[in-house]
Amino acid sequence: MDLRKVVFVGGNPRTHPSVQIRCVDVAGRLGCDLSLCAKFASHIPDRYAVFVCVKPQLEPGQLSQLACRGVVLWDIVDVLPPRKNISVYLASTELAGHLFEDYGPVEVIPHHHCNFSGEPNPKELRKPIWLGSRPWLPRIRGFDFEAHFVERMTQEDVIGVFRQTGIGLNLRARRKIIPTKEFSGKALSEQRLRRWEDDLFDFHLALNSGIKLINCLGFGIPSISTDEPAYREIGEECTLFSSVRSCGKWIRKLQSEKDFYLEMRRRCLERARIFHIDNIVEKYKMLLKSL
Repeated sequence: MDLRKVVFVGGNPRTHPSVQIRCVDVAGRLGCDLSLCAKFASHIPDRYAVFVCVKPQLEPGQLSQLACRGVVLWDIVDVLPPRKNISVYLASTELAGHLFEDYGPVEVIPHHHCNFSGEPNPKELRKPIWLGSRPWLPRIRGFDFEAHFVERMTQEDVIGVFRQTGIGLNLRARRKIIPTKEFSGKALSEQRLRRWEDDLFDFHLALNSGIKLINCLGFGIPSISTDEPAYREIGEECTLFSSVRSCGKWIRKLQSEKDFYLEMRRRCLERARIFHIDNIVEKYKMLLKSL
């Protein structure tokens, strides 16, 4: 497939960081065109034959029009994907890929980290920092830390926070998720995710890309994480799993034991190569050229 025939169709990267990562970043490295915030298929030029959709804002019925014009790939991010008009599904973890294998062909391509230069953080950093969406901030007590909220952050802002981080706090508050039309009981009952009908928090974890840990790896940041499937898959040897209540002891250990900290940092940097954007983009090239 000629990459000039490929367009990445996404929502707003300012309100959906996954669009910046999986749409803007990847398309830029591939040299593919972008179509952001398009609501109608007619807004996307006819010259394309492959449409990679990442949280698109297309109105209902518009996806079928794209499918009539070429191959539609759908990146599974946060919510259930459509069952119709999709040729290939993209998943960011093996777990997500397995969950949706009965939808159709699924290709697993992880997220990349945002340390594009590959330059690690200084070895001397020990500052604990939490970065994420405001509702997920847990009540962390017993030590000083900074909290930064990604809402309305640019990618440069996010990189700036990671550059200040010595210890990543990949901890999450358990909260009730209010069902939306994407999470309707009817939709869930139509496939194999029945066990999450009454617990959408676990459903959210099943689709989590693990991007917080991936970014910690990229900058060489030892971290403390809630035990989540994506983190186990991405690099369980590169983080310390802990409850929110018990994380203080690991903070103190990382801050006080230099050799322990440096060994964790080494593991992170070793694993980080897998998630550099250049390596991730090669997976996209192989997939797109096979279509």
